[in-house]
Amino acid sequence: MRLISTAACAAVAVALIAGCSGNVSPTTPSGPSTMGNQSQVRPLKHHNEKPRWVFPANLYDNGDGAQHFQQVLSMVNRPGKNSGSTAMPKGIYVNEFYAGGAMAYQNRNTGNNPPFCTVPTGIGASVNGIAFDGKGILMTPVPVNYSGAPVLELWSGPQSGSACGTMVASIPDPYGQPSNAASFDALNGEIVLANIFGPSGTAGSLSICTVSAGCTQNLTNYTTMFKVAGVALSSNGDCWASAENPSGVATLTYFAGCTGGGVQATGFMNVDYGSLSFDKNGNLVSMDKNPSGISQLWVYSGCNPACTLVGGPFPLTGMCGSGTTVCTSVYGIPNKQSMTLAVGTRTTGSVDVYYYSPTSLTYWYSFTNGLSASGLIEGVAYNPPSLP
Repeated sequence: MRLISTAACAAVAVALIAGCSGNVSPTTPSGPSTMGNQSQVRPLKHHNEKPRWVFPANLYDNGDGAQHFQQVLSMVNRPGKNSGSTAMPKGIYVNEFYAGGAMAYQNRNTGNNPPFCTVPTGIGASVNGIAFDGKGILMTPVPVNYSGAPVLELWSGPQSGSACGTMVASIPDPYGQPSNAASFDALNGEIVLANIFGPSGTAGSLSICTVSAGCTQNLTNYTTMFKVAGVALSSNGDCWASAENPSGVATLTYFAGCTGGGVQATGFMNVDYGSLSFDKNGNLVSMDKNPSGISQLWVYSGCNPACTLVGGPFPLTGMCGSGTTVCTSVYGIPNKQSMTLAVGTRTTGSVDVYYYSPTSLTYWYSFTNGLSASGLIEGVAYNPPSLP
């Protein structure tokens, strides 16, 4: 059992998300909205509010909300036997920062059905991004586990009752608060782990980890990376980090072979940080929000280190439509066939699903059953995932 004393947790301040509460009633879109290739030129630099550290940190707020103290309590078991070969159930997995575990939904949930199982990461686990490797293993970065340590947990199937699989490995992360991960074979190969911040609020980074050896390398770039959001890993071993630099400017940092000090990608037009992923054609799919707070999607090729814009920015209006509510998201992930894109939307407490191609995006439907705006939806992941 994860259990940390109230006294120990009294030092942990968590920023509340103001103005988000309650479940959103199920909505079925009256019809699709289509966004073509809307490339645009923006200023070379856009300064967001300077990143500030809170713990456990999430990717939506910047430490400026009301603070409260959180007791971390989880009923999750310690890692079991490493089965290695059993994939988790297929579906769309959704994670809420303030909930007790990632929830699994059917791949085509146009009927707004509830989750069919839950990954028991535990109440207070404060998980940001989640991701699947190429073997169907789920990776959940946890800032405080049952023994009070930051870890990356790995989960394998099959479903057992209401639980999605079993935790089969837990990798300590000495380099900061883990927030996102990428791997082709997490149980047997290399994992690239994003740290939203380093220890005690120092700059974020990428950890290079394996189950057998733990996290043994740390990739940093103090010029480009301070608050780190997304990580992507290509089949040739290169990796990328989406971040805000110390001044609040959005950056993309390229690490050839996932080593060295990294270089800032050129031609990267994002206004803010967000998730990174690949579509099946090797295009880098990147999330951010514009200065008005509207989330949007960009698609690039290359970025090693020169980026070429393939498509976007595509506004992610989802359930918000053309109304006055602004849809805000951090994570948007294509499915294995790169035909759909699932986006976790904080504002409406929904997952919005789009028809995806590198040069166009069409809103399809949303689901809300079991989700809430106050839970703070962040990570989404398809199983099986889209891999380059």
